[in-house]
Amino acid sequence: MSAAVEQQAKTQVTAKAMVATRHHARQFNLSSIKKATSAISGLHDSRFRGRGMDYLESRIYQAGDDIRNMDWRVTARTGDAHTKLFQEERERPTYLVVDTNSGMQFGTKTQFKSVLASQVAALLGWSSVLQGDRIGVLTYGIHGVHIVKATAGKRGMMGMMSHLIQANEPVADRHQEPEQHDLDQALKQLRTIIRPGSLVLVISDFYALGADAKKHLLQLRKHNDVLGIKISDPFENQMPKPALYGVQTAQRARVLDSKNQRIQDRLKSKQSAHIQALKEHIIKAGVPLIPVQTNDPWVNVLKNGLGNPSLAFSHWLGGLG
Repeated sequence: MSAAVEQQAKTQVTAKAMVATRHHARQFNLSSIKKATSAISGLHDSRFRGRGMDYLESRIYQAGDDIRNMDWRVTARTGDAHTKLFQEERERPTYLVVDTNSGMQFGTKTQFKSVLASQVAALLGWSSVLQGDRIGVLTYGIHGVHIVKATAGKRGMMGMMSHLIQANEPVADRHQEPEQHDLDQALKQLRTIIRPGSLVLVISDFYALGADAKKHLLQLRKHNDVLGIKISDPFENQMPKPALYGVQTAQRARVLDSKNQRIQDRLKSKQSAHIQALKEHIIKAGVPLIPVQTNDPWVNVLKNGLGNPSLAFSHWLGGLG
């Protein structure tokens, strides 16, 4: 692989990298997400929330049938009491909520956060498809807030990956500061289309939360399972050694002087405020949060985190410097 192609793979979201994650999908059992959620909330006994129920047919009412399932339209039309029959949905909707703000197009180790986020989304998507679930995606960032509704099988995955590539494309005018969108805007829109019993996986650096993120998460959790994947770069988690650093983002290059005390204080203050926001808006909403860094052996880190999200988050907090 040439240096240019290798560099492109680290900074751009590609179908090839997302398809490659399929080989790891069988290692993951997303039923553990419900178990982790229950451990935090203490409210639920079943491993999964109930899936939705699809209407099957109507038949003549029989003694013992639930009166709440009466089909009043057929009853009125025929003159005979009819009741509705339902069957459980075979496919559970899984929605991947992926942050595509400009802050995700950053990285100092191995790859950009946006590239890691797309790979995590793809792996979780393939795992859901193997379990017979439908896959949908919602992106929020430099190109706005957009939803691709959940679709079954490979078709759902192809649509999800295509959408992630488009949502991570640079803005046309590199000199124009791109518009940012908060998580609360994304969740508000998701709540307009999501069906009860869905699985929601939020993949973000969680810097753009918005004022109402906690409110929307609490509402979503009433009828759905929700998990967060915290994407970060080591530069954000560890105070850099005093030096001059060249920092490249999608828009511009700049120099960061970490020898400057004011810069150090600003970085510490930003990190402290970010951790507090995570605790207040995400953790207190009862959403498990699994941290994954750009230089991690991320498949194993994600797998271990799914087994015990609370421990994974605690270890991450303990390693911050």
